[in-house]
Amino acid sequence: METEDIIAEELQNVEAEIQGVQDQIKILLDQQERLYERQSELQALLEASKDSAYPVNGASNAEENWSGIFEWDSRANDVRFNIFGISTYRANQREIINAVMSGRDVLVIMAAGGGKSLCYQLPAILRDGVALVVSPLLSLIQDQVMGLSALGIPAHMLTSTTNKEEEKSIYKTLEKGEGDLKILYVTPEKISKSKRFMSKLEKCHHAGRLSLISIDEAHCCSQWGHDFRPDYKSLSILKTQFPNVPVIALTATATQKVQSDLMEMLHIPRCVKFVSTVNRPNLFYMVCLFFHGFWL
Repeated sequence: METEDIIAEELQNVEAEIQGVQDQIKILLDQQERLYERQSELQALLEASKDSAYPVNGASNAEENWSGIFEWDSRANDVRFNIFGISTYRANQREIINAVMSGRDVLVIMAAGGGKSLCYQLPAILRDGVALVVSPLLSLIQDQVMGLSALGIPAHMLTSTTNKEEEKSIYKTLEKGEGDLKILYVTPEKISKSKRFMSKLEKCHHAGRLSLISIDEAHCCSQWGHDFRPDYKSLSILKTQFPNVPVIALTATATQKVQSDLMEMLHIPRCVKFVSTVNRPNLFYMVCLFFHGFWL
């Protein structure tokens, strides 16, 4: 047998072994995903059992079924599919949306890329009025507003980059309900430093047109978080001034200490908590070996 035939045969054997290893890895990843999901379910049940002594609106967290049938299901499915172009919900998205639509405060721990934005954008479309979204990054705000506008959703931002004419139009919409606005993005500095903005927001709320408050990157509230932003501390005023407006706080990373800290700072101690798996099955490592001129 010639040398090339020997190498080719060995290469074929190695490739077969690699395929076998990859099949085993897939099986293990699937098993890991199921275990992560079960872990999240058990953590949620454990938290619910701890909170069961504190009923909200006559029902404890343990008694609430956010996977059930709700009156807005048809409209939510229509918006999800026909506006956002999303065929199915990801893990916990539907349950989070149902909790927000029910008027509950919600804390969401969901990995990057898990679909956090839909959890407040979809309820913002379904609920009457204007949704306020607090986000720490201008680039992220600009990207979100551009994306929503491209979908035909009236979204605007009120930041240091907003021109005077647009700012005037936004304030007029908040105060008098004139104009087209469903989702308004601001930075935490706007909450802490602009009395004019807070005055307009108060008038919007007084008229019953403030639909929900979303706080993105909520871990920034906590000094225990990895990206603490001092102006996030001022966000506690939102629940104080607008106690009946549902708050949804979202982050990809939050230890138990950070979760407790931001729940206290945002004044949402009885919030419904959703902790999704941090596993990203679409991401994986692959090790390639180069042997005698061949990639194995």
